[in-house]
Amino acid sequence: MSPSASTWGMQWWLVWCLACGDRYTGRPAQIGDGHSHRDDAHIAARLHADDHEADLRRFTAARRTEDTRAKSGWTTRVYDLVAAATREDPHGGVWWDGTGYRIVPTGARLDAKGRRVRKRVVELVLAAGFLRQDERGDVVVTADGRAMLNIWRHHRAELAEPWPARHEPQALPPLPGGQEAGRRREAARQRAAELDRWRAETRAEALRLREQAEQQHHAEQAAKRRRAEAEQAERHLAERTRTGADITLTWSAVSAGRWTVTGTGHDRRFQVTLNDRDFAADMYEIRENSHFHSRHRRERQARAAVKQLLADGVVLGEPTPGPTPAADIRRRVTSPAGRWRQTPPRPNERSHP
Repeated sequence: MSPSASTWGMQWWLVWCLACGDRYTGRPAQIGDGHSHRDDAHIAARLHADDHEADLRRFTAARRTEDTRAKSGWTTRVYDLVAAATREDPHGGVWWDGTGYRIVPTGARLDAKGRRVRKRVVELVLAAGFLRQDERGDVVVTADGRAMLNIWRHHRAELAEPWPARHEPQALPPLPGGQEAGRRREAARQRAAELDRWRAETRAEALRLREQAEQQHHAEQAAKRRRAEAEQAERHLAERTRTGADITLTWSAVSAGRWTVTGTGHDRRFQVTLNDRDFAADMYEIRENSHFHSRHRRERQARAAVKQLLADGVVLGEPTPGPTPAADIRRRVTSPAGRWRQTPPRPNERSHP
């Protein structure tokens, strides 16, 4: 739309259309005469655009209808079945007689009993949403069925032949944009939502189970570590008990070659006596309450020997006198000084650390 040159002082408004112009040169065409007011020109331009849009809508609707007919899969038998279910003819109809479906087509005589229709055909049309069965068992048409009848009403000559017995298709496509298609979309949406909910629940349950398994694994590992630590502590304690590492000894001198040893926490008292009369000078013996325990060479420390007795928990039975020195031992020492007659030294690092 553009203003034209003024005539006698008046400006005229013209409407141009590119679609109506020359498609080779690209020159638009003028629509109608000039308009003295701009609003009139706007209205004329809008009306002309609506005409073009209406043509486009009619073309689109025609192509959509043609595509629907090509993909509907309808046959002459299906058309007659849906047309009879519209009840436009008071003598026609489709009903269930107890054993199967019967159809009285439109235009039949008053007393016509109709003919039997294969159950599979009726089930296909029912599943596609073109027919429905009411509470009395009669089959009536739906809005989708009426719309499909209008599409095929002027093109009945293009309908396919009836399907041979036991060669019916698996399903008929519903009317595009119809109620059955909308119901199926809603059902698919609900199934997708249910699937998403199930996936979320499954994922949450899997995470919960994994967290529970991890917690159980950590608890088992912690318990295993505690058991290992307890076993290690028990072994360490047993080793210290076996070696007497935790035993404290208190030494008290009785005489030059005799000491009394008390084991702290064991309430036991031992006497350690170095050889000063009857034995070789490099020997010492351990007694408890005048009962003989053991005799050792000086190379073995007395402290370790006493700790070992306390750690082993040796308990004396009936009092048993200690062994007496043999005569040959006395004869071994020929020195006039006689080592057993010498005053033995006090237990030092050699005898008890």
